[in-house]
Amino acid sequence: MRQKRLLYVLGALMLILWAALPVQSQSEPRRSPQKEACGGLWPVEQHKKWGYINKTGRLIIPFKFDLATDFSEGLAVVEIKGECGYIDRTGNFVIPARFHWGRPFSEGMAVAIIRHLDQKGEITLNRFGYIDRSGAMVIQPQDVESEKWLSNFSEGLACLMQNDKFGYIDKAGRQVIPPRYDEAHPFSEGLAAVVIAGKFGYIDRSGKLVIPPRFEVAGPFSEGLAYIEANGNPGYSDKSGTMVIKGKEFVEARGFSEGLAAAKGKNGQYGYIDKTGNFVIQPQFHRVGDFSEGLAPVKPVDAGWPGDLAYINRNGQIVIKSMSTLPDRPMKAEFDLHYYRFCGGAARVGLGNPEDTDAEGYINPEGKFIWPEVTSKKGLR
Repeated sequence: MRQKRLLYVLGALMLILWAALPVQSQSEPRRSPQKEACGGLWPVEQHKKWGYINKTGRLIIPFKFDLATDFSEGLAVVEIKGECGYIDRTGNFVIPARFHWGRPFSEGMAVAIIRHLDQKGEITLNRFGYIDRSGAMVIQPQDVESEKWLSNFSEGLACLMQNDKFGYIDKAGRQVIPPRYDEAHPFSEGLAAVVIAGKFGYIDRSGKLVIPPRFEVAGPFSEGLAYIEANGNPGYSDKSGTMVIKGKEFVEARGFSEGLAAAKGKNGQYGYIDKTGNFVIQPQFHRVGDFSEGLAPVKPVDAGWPGDLAYINRNGQIVIKSMSTLPDRPMKAEFDLHYYRFCGGAARVGLGNPEDTDAEGYINPEGKFIWPEVTSKKGLR
């Protein structure tokens, strides 16, 4: 069950990671760079059943699901008796549990899989495509080998790989930009990164090349800028293709969030730069995440587990400390702490339990646990 839970977590996490992650060649299409809507409810587990709490920790949807994921656009994927469906904030199914797997909704559409197995475990039916909010599979792309080659919709378009080339479709399933790129990624702020002849450039929603392919690395546009690397030199491009920030102090970075960008310094540690390209929070952390709601998750260099997770404010001050990551999660890149971001007034953290390293809870911006409950005598419930 935890392995399947992790698949849902990583699928949802890709929505967040793409929002500023540098793009490198030979990878799957990223998920949508959409602004995340937390939905005001968070999934929690008790006695192997899942329900939902609000940001005060009050149970809103009872523990009745075998698996539960975050809300997106008012709906959440849940599993019951081996099948997945979508519930609303009251906990009622609005799309019945009939799917093998499903992604969160993005712009009214979600990637879902219908899979049937025979008694020997052999696949007898494997349909995947995009469903609408009624649960109908309204787009079933042709010549696509796997659902992993379907991105979420972003700015009205989704990218997909067909016959080893990438293109874009609209919400009617029409091929609006033919599959002609070696790699393509979702649109953000009107532009999308694509690979032509081994280099990244940017196209607009008509497919017109507006920034010629000359970058080895290219990220999505965020706050008007995109992280790029040209001839081995890191920096940020504006929408004309001009490198307006040169990486004099940093060697790698992410997109901007709340005016700051996580960046790797020449000392091999991580801090945050402003839009002048200068470090305003010096590189001093082992791992970092983007700022969200005024706070950013960081892992101090000397911190050991448990207690390896902290949160800083925009001045670089540690305002929440002695939290824990989930050490068994596979993503170990230095920019991977976005799972622990604040969203809607709560952040997911590990409980630091050596007997159950996958156990997690939620804290508020003051660093107090809202789930599980904390008592002075018994500790975490």
